[in-house]
Amino acid sequence: MFLPFSARSRLWEPKAQRLRALLRLRVEDILDPYDLAPKVGLTLMDFGDVPIDKDLCSYLLDGAGDHWSAGVYAEALPDGTYLCILNPVHDLHRRRITLMEEISHIFLRHKPTTIRNIGGGLSRRNYLESQEQEAYGVGAAAIMPWASFFHDLNDGMTVGEIATKYGVSTALVAYRITITGATNLHRSRQAARRSRRAG
Repeated sequence: MFLPFSARSRLWEPKAQRLRALLRLRVEDILDPYDLAPKVGLTLMDFGDVPIDKDLCSYLLDGAGDHWSAGVYAEALPDGTYLCILNPVHDLHRRRITLMEEISHIFLRHKPTTIRNIGGGLSRRNYLESQEQEAYGVGAAAIMPWASFFHDLNDGMTVGEIATKYGVSTALVAYRITITGATNLHRSRQAARRSRRAG
């Protein structure tokens, strides 16, 4: 298997490829997380169907809209699947990587986070940084597999062009460049591209 430069990404890439294999995707095929979710037992629920108070709904979409991306019910449903709700106010690019991250959590059998009382009527959700990093890294690798992503970089594609190709944000492409250790490759190919255009 053709692996990224960085040690951490080298661990994540095979896991991402196993996720892609659930849809029998070739390296050049674009992954749609919405097609992948049922393959790992993740059932998507439309936010509008959630039976919550109107004021709470307004708060979640307006007041707290920037502070949450998704919610997955920690207990399995009777059919063994898990219920997931994506924040509908986020743009499609953000929802795609958010869903991919939640898919990765399920696929990697990560321990669900819990809420604990910290006193004074306040509570806090625990945050397992290593799990979050792995889920995000594996999700990004599944959307932009290294074998394809490397060739895009090596061919001199810009961050914007790569983002358009995979249907993701430029921020996610920049993350993938950095996390795979491909910063120098990207810079050198972009410099060569500018030089060709100037000449």
